[in-house]
Amino acid sequence: MKNTILLIASGMFFFGISNAQTLNDAIRFTENEQFESAAKAFDKLLTAEPTNSSAYYYYGENYFKNDNVTLAKTMYQKGISVNANAPINYVGLGKIEYINGNVAGATENFTKAKTLSQNKSAEVLMEIAEVYINSEKKNIAEALTLLNQAAKLEPKNPVVFMLIGDAYLEQNDGNNAIVNYEKVLGIDKKFTKAILREGKLYSRAKNYTLALDYYNKAIEIDSSFAPAFRERAELLFRAGQADRAAKNYKKYLELNNDLSAQVRFCEFEYVSKHYKSVCEECPKVLDRDTSYILSLIHI
Repeated sequence: MKNTILLIASGMFFFGISNAQTLNDAIRFTENEQFESAAKAFDKLLTAEPTNSSAYYYYGENYFKNDNVTLAKTMYQKGISVNANAPINYVGLGKIEYINGNVAGATENFTKAKTLSQNKSAEVLMEIAEVYINSEKKNIAEALTLLNQAAKLEPKNPVVFMLIGDAYLEQNDGNNAIVNYEKVLGIDKKFTKAILREGKLYSRAKNYTLALDYYNKAIEIDSSFAPAFRERAELLFRAGQADRAAKNYKKYLELNNDLSAQVRFCEFEYVSKHYKSVCEECPKVLDRDTSYILSLIHI
């Protein structure tokens, strides 16, 4: 699974469903926020490999990142049903318990995942750490403990140091965050996700000029990396450049034409006061799926 994680974050994204025949391919769609395309790829993969417990976990992650916790949990449970001894899906169940406030239940599942992997899986340690970093109830000290263990297991894995940087960023420790993002780039100078993280760090500090430099750098390295265009659009909007922001969001939509992306674009155009565009785009969403009417009615 080490190779999976390295390939996820390399920034090399592929956009043809017909080519998405492996777990790495399906995960790349998720990382590029192409959640619907990812779902199709996972379905195709699991048709060919119905007992692939890791595929169920990352399918669950695809739903989780698209704000569908119910289906995420279903996928984690299916992963356990096909292989109860594979540790990774217990991390998923633990995450669901954790965000629901059941710390004891989360700890039980995390402990089971670590026990089954004999505390020798950097993937398990990193996935648990991400829960502590990204959840509303954070536990940065525990996250750093887990990530330091993962770094000993895989000292050349750039994702480990990116997550360490994320942990420090959540503590508002920008210096240590940058140090670790730079460690990532020392391992892989084209690691676009870490470059994007540095941009977000400077954006948070309202240093929009420097943040824009990092977003531009990420796009220069991988012009198919949709999240970089979304981040650049939101940065430009905060900087009072609504028209330039809209152009970047349109590029994001070109790269990621999922329904959820179209809805976000409609919302963005509304707050940007581009009402003509809103009137053009909202019907396109409803033509594809009328269930989004509740999302659009608030615009």
